[in-house]
Order: sequence, then C-alpha cells, then structure tokens
Amino acid sequence: MRQRQWSVAHLPLIRPIGVASLVFLYLPLITVLVFSFNKSEDATVWSGFSTKWYSTILENTDLIRSAKVSLSIAVPCAIIAALIATGLAIGMGKATGKLQNALRALVNAPLVLPEIVTAVGTLALFSLVGVPLHYSSLLFAHVVMCVPFAFLPIRSRLRDFDQNIFEAARDLGASSVRVMMKITVPLLIPALLSSGLLSFIISMDDFLTSLFVSGPETTTLPIYIFGLLKLGATPEVNVIAALLLIIPTLGLLVGITWTATRRRSNEARNK
Repeated sequence: MRQRQWSVAHLPLIRPIGVASLVFLYLPLITVLVFSFNKSEDATVWSGFSTKWYSTILENTDLIRSAKVSLSIAVPCAIIAALIATGLAIGMGKATGKLQNALRALVNAPLVLPEIVTAVGTLALFSLVGVPLHYSSLLFAHVVMCVPFAFLPIRSRLRDFDQNIFEAARDLGASSVRVMMKITVPLLIPALLSSGLLSFIISMDDFLTSLFVSGPETTTLPIYIFGLLKLGATPEVNVIAALLLIIPTLGLLVGITWTATRRRSNEARNK
C-alpha cells in the first residue's frame, strides 16, 4: 500500500492557525475601510453610514500638501533606487569571491539594522556636513533606505538569466552596450517594475526616517496622520487609510491584469 507523503499541511492545527492569521491580518484593514464611512465625529464609534468625510478631506489643504510632498518624494525615490539597485546587482554579478560577499553584506546590512539606527545616523551625518533638512535631504534618506529593498528582486532576476543568451549575442558581434539595451534591460523590466513599486510603497509608508530628516516644509503624509492622532482621531484618518489601501490595490489589480494579458498574447504569438 502506497504511503501518503508527509506534509506540514497535514498537522491538525495548521489550517485553523492559517485561517486565524489571515483574519488577524485583514480584519483591521476591513475595519478601517468600514469606519471610513462613519457618520460620527469619533473615528472609533459607529453612528451611521455617511460619505461626508471623503468630501471633507478634499477641502483639507494641509492633507493635500502632505500628500503631494509624499508623492514628490516617493516617485523619484522609486526610480532612483531601482536604477542604483540595477547597477549594484549587475556589478555584484561580475564580482567573485570575497569581494562579492563583501558587497552583498554592505547592500543587505540596512535590511537587518533597526530603522531608528539608520534614521539617527542619517540625521547625524547631515548635521556633521551642514546639510539643511529640506526636500533633497529627505529624498536622499529615502533612496538610501529603499536601495536594499529594490536590490532583492533585481538580483533574484539576474540569477535566473540564461547566460547562453548573452554568449550567443557576443558571438554574433553584439557590443556590451547593445547586449545591455537589447537583452539585459528587456529581461529586467518585470524586476525593475517590482523594485520600483516596492520602493514607492516603502517611501510612501515611511514614518521614522521622515520624522528625523524632514524639515518644516516637507511634512509627509505619515507624519501628518501622526499629528492628527495626537490631536484626536476623527474619521478623516480612516478615510486616508482607506484611500491608501484602495489605490495601491487597484494599481496591483491593473498590473496583474496587464501582465496576464501580455503573457497570453506572447503565448498566442509563439504558437
């Protein structure tokens, strides 16, 4: 008689624990979404359905200003971090031995360091060299913070490359620049999009580093939300959180749909 292969999924408590974990993860998000339609002045007391807070935030000039600051930091941060991470990943792929290990340790070190250490160190560096806390300092801090995260999907993608493709291109007389533009970059596009999106989300969501290195004119959205909570939570906070949840989710669905459509078209073309 053939024995059934053992798996962790066969343990008696795995499924209940998995379901409980999903509920614990998504129930707060659903609660925030529901309470964004709260009629009450209190963010945590339900008194009826209303959409008035969605129109209220459109009239909040401080909120709109902080959202613009966050977007003006997150968008260039995503692009710059993805480009720097691409160069690091390609350069590290050509390094060998101890040099490669040293570079990998330097790039991955910020991932294991507490963010408070990086934030305090960045502030100390700016104070030492006399850099004013303004837009450029905040952008620099966010790029440094996001590069290690952007590096991971690009490096993983480079490891999956078939080196025979590059050798065949060189045998046919293609220069290094042509190989880069015609083969490497097109193959890296999914990883570049992933690293850019990841950097964008991290930058938009960051609070601690922004709190340390932002100036009076560069109040980001997380810092503004923190200020609202100190004054007393209103459904405005729930609305902001709901929008930050809905907009990326819609973007993710659009990206998944576009990727699936492109894959089907490529498969149909290859048949």
